Amino acid sequence: MIAIDSEIKIKNIIEACIEQKYPFALYRLPNQNLYKLIISFDKNQDRRKIDFEECGAGFVLAPYDTNELPYFYKSDLSLDLENLNNVELSETQLLHFKQISESPSANFDLKLSQEIENKEAYLGMVESTVNHIKNGEAKKVVLSRKKQLGSLLGNNYLIGFEKLCNAYSSAFVSLVNVPWKNQIWLGASPEILVSQNEMGIFKTVALAGTQTALDSHGNEIQPIDALWSHKEIEEQALVGRYIINCFKKIRVREYLEEGPKTVKAGNLLHLNSSYLIDTKEVDFPNLSSVMLDLLHPTSAVCGMPKEAAEKIIAQIETHDREFYSGYLGPVNIENASQLYVNIRTMKIENQTIFAFAGGGITEDSDPEKEWNETKIKIQTILKSFD
Repeated sequence: MIAIDSEIKIKNIIEACIEQKYPFALYRLPNQNLYKLIISFDKNQDRRKIDFEECGAGFVLAPYDTNELPYFYKSDLSLDLENLNNVELSETQLLHFKQISESPSANFDLKLSQEIENKEAYLGMVESTVNHIKNGEAKKVVLSRKKQLGSLLGNNYLIGFEKLCNAYSSAFVSLVNVPWKNQIWLGASPEILVSQNEMGIFKTVALAGTQTALDSHGNEIQPIDALWSHKEIEEQALVGRYIINCFKKIRVREYLEEGPKTVKAGNLLHLNSSYLIDTKEVDFPNLSSVMLDLLHPTSAVCGMPKEAAEKIIAQIETHDREFYSGYLGPVNIENASQLYVNIRTMKIENQTIFAFAGGGITEDSDPEKEWNETKIKIQTILKSFD
């Protein structure tokens, strides 16, 4: 047992939380140097509809399936971390832990799976989706796949988290323990779903269209030099139109639209438009909660029209998306909330690692190109092991 007055390694706190099945979330907001660790000492599942005005301070983790309620992690212990080395806990805080022991340094490596990817099956799913779209059933369907990366060597999750933070400064990076499922989720999402700052400014984005940030010679492509196809431009425009239709549905007319413009997220480039609303000016204090219900799942992870796309996905995809393409993030922390779409993510369960990736399918989609896009997206999460 570590002495009460000593500094404790963050790694050891995380290991103690996992061992004692405490829900926790370690995260870093985009373009910031401060890390936040939120721990709940309630081991019971708290699943609820998210209302920003009522749920208090904590962290939210929601699945893709809207028939399942999100998990809420009440912030019983909140630590601001300037680095990922050590932290001091008070005697009262330490009482929640049976033991925080100094364990030898563990690694965080991946033993690659020998499982052969079923590329032909995915290409067939894309072709089937294109046929549904050409038959007029939908305009866009976001098809995903799940890949077993391999097995985890070592349990120092902090290493993977730190590597993602270093690789993706503009992403929301998170490490979340889901003790009721014996799962750890680690990811670096570039996509805001809903945010509201301490001034009451609401924000959401339309993020769609994907291309590699490197040219054929391995040189970095600057966002200003990116070229976009008609298919990618239309794909992003569909997402933007859906957001604007949500505003119309709740009779909000006063919003600021910025974009579309090319943004860089790690090794990828995307088209991005931002939408901002002053909730105080429009006198709509619960706008974020209302928009959260309307937006999830966004057309960027589902398709358009939403109901038709969801039906096609249910018919064609053979895996459970679980928390992939759901949402996660802090709520009511320092009077601000930031929820992100849970993409560029992996699940660790029973020391086995799974990655998820998807892409928007339209009538102009080429199955081979869609396959390559998912491969590029999976490379994002592999930065955890570089």
